[in-house]
Amino acid sequence: MAAATLSRTEEHSCGDLKLYVFTFSSVADTNTFASGLGSKVVGYWANSETNESTAGDEGFNVANSSGTFTFYGKTTATGGFKLFVLAQG
Repeated sequence: MAAATLSRTEEHSCGDLKLYVFTFSSVADTNTFASGLGSKVVGYWANSETNESTAGDEGFNVANSSGTFTFYGKTTATGGFKLFVLAQG
């Protein structure tokens, strides 16, 4: 598994939680990202802004294991893939 290409990180305060927005320039199937957040993660989701030309090829799934995220998708997302992570502050 290769590492996803991180291009930007944002951090926002949400009361006693923090919202991290990780923007990637490229993410492919089974790429990983080690956030360093460990067991502090309480929720996460992703959004790909990649336009797919084949119906059914859109979208990515994300799995978390102790703050390391693995991305699963049918195609490579380029330009506009974001991972949102809600974690204990």
